[in-house]
Amino acid sequence: MSDLEGYLIVETREDRPGLVRVFSSPQNPTPSDVAATDPSAPRLRYAAFFPALHVARMHAATALRHSMVDAEAGLYRTDPVTAAAAVDAIDLSHRRVYLAPEIESDPGFSAGREQRRGRQRLANRIWITVGVLALILLALFARIPVF
Repeated sequence: MSDLEGYLIVETREDRPGLVRVFSSPQNPTPSDVAATDPSAPRLRYAAFFPALHVARMHAATALRHSMVDAEAGLYRTDPVTAAAAVDAIDLSHRRVYLAPEIESDPGFSAGREQRRGRQRLANRIWITVGVLALILLALFARIPVF
């Protein structure tokens, strides 16, 4: 595994209600991360493997920027469903490794993911249209004699 690939992980802690931590790790989360019984221990909510981990972390930070508490620690004031949907909707190749059953059964997860993907598709279409219009204008202005 190269330095560029790894896992993007969403976790919560019971002693920090309302906060979600999104961070990157070179190692696959272990089963002990999933079944945390100690309230002060982090509880794994979502994990996905990304070949371009730094880019994925930047996309996650951008998607959750309005709820950011601490950028260095990866802390966000949001619920785990919203954070997992934001990470899963990242438009990069990735493979989901783990999704908590309570998040998977929540209808807000699928709806939030599809809403974010729809916004990304709309933004992509707008920028493609702007690029095509710029090329058309460039071609038109190239035919106008300057002197």
